[in-house]
Amino acid sequence: MSKPDLTNEGLVRNLGLMAAGAFVVTNMVGTGIFILPAFVRAATGSAAAALGVWMAAGLLSLCGALCYAELATRMPGPGGEYRYIARVFGPLWGFLSGWTSFIVGFSAAVAASALGIIAYMVPLIPGWDPSAPLIADLGITQGPTAAASIVLVLTLIHSMGVRSSGRFQTTLASIVLAAIVLFLLAGFASGQGDWSGLQAVGVAQGSWWAALLPVSYAYAGWNAAAYMAGEVRGPGRSLPRAIIGGVLIVTLLYLLVNALFFYAIPEADWEPVIVVGQLAASRLLGDVGALTVSAIIAMAMFGSVSAMTAVGPRIYFAMARDGLAPQLMGRLSADGRVPTVAIVAQGLLAALLALTGAFEALLIYIGSSLLLFNALTISTLFVVRRRDAAAPPGAFVTPGHPLPGLIFVAITIAAWGQGLISTPIPTTAALATLFAGGLVYMLARRKRWLVEVTT
Repeated sequence: MSKPDLTNEGLVRNLGLMAAGAFVVTNMVGTGIFILPAFVRAATGSAAAALGVWMAAGLLSLCGALCYAELATRMPGPGGEYRYIARVFGPLWGFLSGWTSFIVGFSAAVAASALGIIAYMVPLIPGWDPSAPLIADLGITQGPTAAASIVLVLTLIHSMGVRSSGRFQTTLASIVLAAIVLFLLAGFASGQGDWSGLQAVGVAQGSWWAALLPVSYAYAGWNAAAYMAGEVRGPGRSLPRAIIGGVLIVTLLYLLVNALFFYAIPEADWEPVIVVGQLAASRLLGDVGALTVSAIIAMAMFGSVSAMTAVGPRIYFAMARDGLAPQLMGRLSADGRVPTVAIVAQGLLAALLALTGAFEALLIYIGSSLLLFNALTISTLFVVRRRDAAAPPGAFVTPGHPLPGLIFVAITIAAWGQGLISTPIPTTAALATLFAGGLVYMLARRKRWLVEVTT
């Protein structure tokens, strides 16, 4: 029996290309594609312009994916953007990246998505009222409790080992992709739509830039495989293929789903408040179609919650190994060689947040925070290239560098500027999160709760 391929951190490389790609695809595909097209179509005023926004966000993600692929192969360890930012800009910025990931990027996002699963399951369970009290004295209802239970079950599954975790995620990705493809085929084959919807033009109710920020959130998760770089077999080959391939698959899927919605819904019915997925499905496939979309969305969100449950804790594991998080977070299970303590910590926080039932309004806040640190991560590639112009053997080299990185950073700055104007509260809240993290870091260092490990 061959010995496991252990890394310097004690992790075992048990994830193949398919599993790594599955984490990317499932982390990206969630509710956004079934909800945001209505807002984007109304904001831009035409199907062509709306498709342009979705294409631009896909290209933006691809630019980021190309840069992340090089960073992941130059520094193929756990932690993703935390690792890159900490190595290049120092422990403070690394801590802020991990702090934001723990509070916003993963725990809050997992809670919000778990609550979303429950919302889309309600039509599938006749007679169930998620708002019915479970523990009346504490104000705990059935829906948030079910959402918290989903988080805890997935926490248990991903604590069992990286091999089983990868197989589970690959299965989820296959189910979600197959379901969406079947929905597309059935919708276009129904003959109940009108192709002129793809050419329709109306009055723009917003701006192209205002639509880009939330759409970028719909693409969030394309960097999932980078977080698990320390557990991927042959990272020099598998990581770039998983990250870039996942982005291309999801971009194509998003454009096709948007085209189906434009085919299904007449120009006069496009309003930012419509539940576009269910409306399009009911027009094309009747009541059964609307229920089918609810099931697909619930499955997609389940896959997304599962992916976030697995990949986020790799950040806190890497931080603990560097002395920037509690040492317990750096412990690995003896059998599965996974950071069980970090997985459980994130799972418990997400479950508690889900119990409040109050996270449906966090999309722009979460998206703003993630996009900011994605841009900061991309900027590390310029520094790394300057320090070490020659890439190490087997590393991926970003084609067209520095253009992909410059495009990503420039569009992020523009989207952030627009976000501060059009949605100042959630965008400013993302900056406030950074400020709070900086205060926590300084206090923790002063009290010696965090002691940086020199590597």
